[in-house]
Amino acid sequence: MKKYQYILLDWDGNLAQTLDVWLEAFRIPLEKRGLSITDEDIASSSGMFPQFVVAWGLKDVDAIVEEADKLAKIKMPEVDLYPDALEVLNGLRDMGKHLALVTTTLHENVRHLLEKFQILDYFEVIVAGDDVTNHKPHPESLERALSLLVGRANEAIMIGDSDKDLRAATNAGIDSVLFFPPEHRKFYNFGKLKEHKPTYVIEDFRKLLDIVGE
Repeated sequence: MKKYQYILLDWDGNLAQTLDVWLEAFRIPLEKRGLSITDEDIASSSGMFPQFVVAWGLKDVDAIVEEADKLAKIKMPEVDLYPDALEVLNGLRDMGKHLALVTTTLHENVRHLLEKFQILDYFEVIVAGDDVTNHKPHPESLERALSLLVGRANEAIMIGDSDKDLRAATNAGIDSVLFFPPEHRKFYNFGKLKEHKPTYVIEDFRKLLDIVGE
């Protein structure tokens, strides 16, 4: 099995159980304006919510985004990590892997949670939404993380839960892992995610340790 040295990890829906928070935060301002959107469509808007709001025909984009962000910030302190996330992070560190967190979430919204869970120091690099001009699926954030790690694409792998993570990996020329536990079925269409041809698919996050090798 191919061995990887540079491990790029998404935050929302991958390390942290935040999908329900974002789902509700996005839904409330949309429904206030008379718009009913499916869970899958709302999940698909992650990282590109303003563009989706425009496509859905709403005009007051800035106000909607601000409302959603405020709602999410209220609930974020209550979120937890996925059950095996800490075990996997410890295992990756023990293997001597180089870890980067690559997320569309802003530094101010993720850093306090990394400190809360005492996992900030696991990451040599953090590339957040306010570090780049182009968000996933554009490869900019992944390429920036690899550059800061002084890593090579053929030794790197991206782990995420969404089509944007998978497409960003493809666009950056690196392998990918789709994390798809049973609870993600309410957010994503598995068949559509598979169309993006992840290198690996896992339900159990601990399987990542087998994939990356020694």
